[in-house]
Amino acid sequence: MNTEFIKLKHEVFTYQLKEGTKSSYLLIEGKKNLFTERLSFLPYKGKTGIRTAKYQIDGYYKKNDLGLYKALNSGKIHTKIMKADDFPMFVGWGEIDERKNVYDLIIIYSTNNCKESFEVHLFKGLAKIEFHNEVFSYLQSFINNRSTFNSLNEVA
Repeated sequence: MNTEFIKLKHEVFTYQLKEGTKSSYLLIEGKKNLFTERLSFLPYKGKTGIRTAKYQIDGYYKKNDLGLYKALNSGKIHTKIMKADDFPMFVGWGEIDERKNVYDLIIIYSTNNCKESFEVHLFKGLAKIEFHNEVFSYLQSFINNRSTFNSLNEVA
């Protein structure tokens, strides 16, 4: 799999903590009508199976909202977030929705440990474990290049 292929599958969504809440985040940047406008980001307290989850993300589409995943689970997005041990710069990863054979990978990235904001990086069709190393490596380069670009613009 090459970088250009991964790049075509990549969407970025930025969520910011809603004022007065502890776990409710609002979409502030990214394509509309894919993810929900609001996500809850919480420690995972459910059963652990093969993979140990650290967090979970929940979101609900409003009645009149459109969304890529709205029809999958009666308007609900839910995924467990597992730690990516080989890529510690990321909060973790999850998938939408293996049960429905969608296999979209989400990777959570935050510079503030998700206390104020976080990014959801969506990779359509790339959640199967055999793609993880390539996708994580791509995303690590993407974020490092973006940081370098932003630093250069601040100097100019």
